[in-house]
Amino acid sequence: MKIKLILFTLTILCLGAGAIPIEANIATHANSNQYQSTQLKLKGIPLNCYVSVGEPSPGEGPIILGEEFRSQYWAEVSLVYAEAGAFDQAIQLVKRMTHDLIPEQTKVTIATKLTEKKQYNQAIQIVQSINNGTGATEKARGLAVIARQYAKAGNKQQADRMFSQALKFARSLNRELQQYPLAYIAIEYAAANRYKEALQLANAIKDEDSRTMALSGIAAEYAVSGNFNKGIQLAQTIKNDYYLSQAYKSIASQATATQLTQLEKLAVAMKDGTYKVPALAAIAIRYINLGQIEPAKNLEKTIVAIDPGGSAYYKLPGAYASKQRFNDAIKLINQMPGNEWQDTARASVILEYARNKQYDKAQNIINSITSQSGKNKAIQALAQGYAEAGQYQRASEVLKTVQPENNIEAPANRQHDISLVECAAKSVARK
Repeated sequence: MKIKLILFTLTILCLGAGAIPIEANIATHANSNQYQSTQLKLKGIPLNCYVSVGEPSPGEGPIILGEEFRSQYWAEVSLVYAEAGAFDQAIQLVKRMTHDLIPEQTKVTIATKLTEKKQYNQAIQIVQSINNGTGATEKARGLAVIARQYAKAGNKQQADRMFSQALKFARSLNRELQQYPLAYIAIEYAAANRYKEALQLANAIKDEDSRTMALSGIAAEYAVSGNFNKGIQLAQTIKNDYYLSQAYKSIASQATATQLTQLEKLAVAMKDGTYKVPALAAIAIRYINLGQIEPAKNLEKTIVAIDPGGSAYYKLPGAYASKQRFNDAIKLINQMPGNEWQDTARASVILEYARNKQYDKAQNIINSITSQSGKNKAIQALAQGYAEAGQYQRASEVLKTVQPENNIEAPANRQHDISLVECAAKSVARK
């Protein structure tokens, strides 16, 4: 399952702090219409504070988990840089990442952002720097991504050249290592609106897991391009419920309310509840985002009946809250057992209360929480709401109420969070 999670996790950008002062460096790489101020922010905190304060302690546990924790920290920061076109900062931060796959995945995402700015040569250089061994899949995918971007820009010749390069590299690998790279290339063919080549390549893949992954991705690309029916037809040929669920989730994100009704019936018909529920949850969230609250609430009943633990639908309360449906959000949270999923769902609602300046209601929820881990997560959400509003002193005061936890996972690093908001306050004072 780990490889499946990796393959279907959206790549997070990484990299970022250079020797040049951050504000000045950003100004040379991004146009003024890309962001509202000269200081880019993440969760209300200027990025220069994340760089100057550094990553928090990962806590106790296996070294590899600590490496992943730190790498994800820098990945989040660098995502903001890359989105703004501040590529020098983004690329620099890759050097701070030590987790095995995150740096390679980050390079692909940065390369994608570069191609969106028509900076193809630099994108190619970054992808070519990916290790041929440990990063073989990401390298093949990166080359195919650049090919797709050329195709979208109308440059068929360069697109053909890069697709050929991606295929040549993938096929130079040992046969057992070729399968996932080829699957990714097939998906990128589909993203380039070259479905015939995508399907030919996908169907030629020998490994069943890789082939169904490719077909799932192609089905999703049909939906992205507005061809809902073809996406559904292809998805229904997938026998693996994990990848079928992935296809339905992606298709749901593009569907209209009418299409969701059709998709819901197909998802309900899935046999394996483990994979059925995530698809249904994605459909429910799409209903909410489209303002279709009643269909979402009806579907919610089915979801909770199948998965009372909440691991597949913990994002639903936050979706309700983002549409000002706080009562629906709280009602669903109260149905969840006292576990980490309930804690995460509750924190998302608290953040939405804070974003709506309903701080008292957010605090009332915090006061009702009995577990320390749940209370800490809720406090951090409220602090983020204050930080996003520029109320850094209030954020600091709230964070000081976080209490230590006794568990083997990375604990809430209170002092690190306080240091971030204090740095943010000083940054504002210097303006």
